[in-house]
Amino acid sequence: MSEHRFTLDDTGARTSPAAARPPHYLHNLRYKKPTEAARTGPEGHTLRALSDLTVVTCACGLTTPALPDDEARLAYESHRNEIRDEMA
Repeated sequence: MSEHRFTLDDTGARTSPAAARPPHYLHNLRYKKPTEAARTGPEGHTLRALSDLTVVTCACGLTTPALPDDEARLAYESHRNEIRDEMA
């Protein structure tokens, strides 16, 4: 066997600490029911029941206002497609 031993010289290596790296998952897309009071119109009647409204949130900072369920679903799908394109 050879007398040569391999030694690792890492004095010039620049590795960032784990805390400085961006998180692996930048997105966490969720539906959420609003908890605010019911919205009322100028005449005092309720415009839409809170059960019909949904907020779309994501860890990247996306937060929609309280939207009707169909519009919230479209916002969710649109952002999901953006995430998919970003990953590709």
